[in-house]
Parts: sequence; structure tokens; C-alpha cells
Amino acid sequence: MAKKEDLDLDVEGKGKKSSKLKLIIILLVGILVLGGGGGAAWYFLVMKGDMVAESDAGMEEADEPAVHKKKKKKRSNEPPLFTGLDPAFVVSFKDQSQARFMQLSVELMSRDPEVIEAIDQYKPMLRNNLLLLFSSQKFEDVITREGKERLLEQSLEEVNNTLSNEAGIDGVEAVYFTAFVAQ
Repeated sequence: MAKKEDLDLDVEGKGKKSSKLKLIIILLVGILVLGGGGGAAWYFLVMKGDMVAESDAGMEEADEPAVHKKKKKKRSNEPPLFTGLDPAFVVSFKDQSQARFMQLSVELMSRDPEVIEAIDQYKPMLRNNLLLLFSSQKFEDVITREGKERLLEQSLEEVNNTLSNEAGIDGVEAVYFTAFVAQ
């Protein structure tokens, strides 16, 4: 009988040691996994966020006109989508000495397909509002580079206001004049 008790004790002793060892290994692996996951989360949330903020700040300091920047939204990695407001706009200026006209082609840019769909849906309204904006300009103002850039900014604001009021969406990042003639 003594031998049988010794065997029982030895088996129990090995079992306790192996279960403690397994528990320690499981705890160490769990700590490593959680620590690695936490470290990765910190890296991507804190470090990458700082890098993105620095690159966005660098982009804002560039000599790029304000109309080419997205309004208070982060740029996505999506490619830009363009849609034209065809046909070209033709407006006349109030000048008593001679007849003056302006013709311009307008392209709108967004990275969101839903915004492009909204532009297509509300195109007549957008054209109307832009036509009113263009026809209220003075010839002397639009023939300078600064005047054209100001008109781009006003056009972007007008487009986003119209889409926001009518469709509840904005996201046109830029307005481009692809043809511009004033005489």
C-alpha cells in the first residue's frame, strides 16, 4: 500500500506543477498579446495621427488657393471624381460703353460618389445659382488672377450651400474653370 500512496502523491505533485506552469505560460502569452495589441493601437492612433496632422498642416501652409482644399474634412485616399456643368456659362457685363461678355466652363471635384450624384440631380439649380453669381461680377474684377480666384471661392461656396440646402449634403472640394474668356 505504501507504494500505491507514493504513486498517488507523485501524480498529484506533477499535476500541480504542470497546471501551475500552464497557467503561467497562458498568463505570459495573454500579457504579450494584449501588450502588443495595445502598443499597435497606440502607434496607429497616436503616432500615425500626429503624422497625418503634420502632413495636413504642411498642405495648408502651401501657396495653394483655399478653394482647392476640402472644407473641415480630412482628405481620403479616394481618387478625385469630376463632373462638368455643361454647357459653358455665358454672361454679359453691364458696361455702357461697349458690350462685354464672359464665357466659362466649370468642373466640380469631389471624392465622394454620392456628392457627384447629388450634383447631377441638382445640376439645373446649381447652374442657375452660378449663373446669377457670374452675372453679378464686374468685368474689371474678373480679368485679374485675384478676381478669378475670388470667383472660384465664391463658386465653391455657392455650390456647397446649394447642395447643403437642397440635398443635405456638401463635399465639393474644388471648383475649376476649364475655359475662361472675358472680353
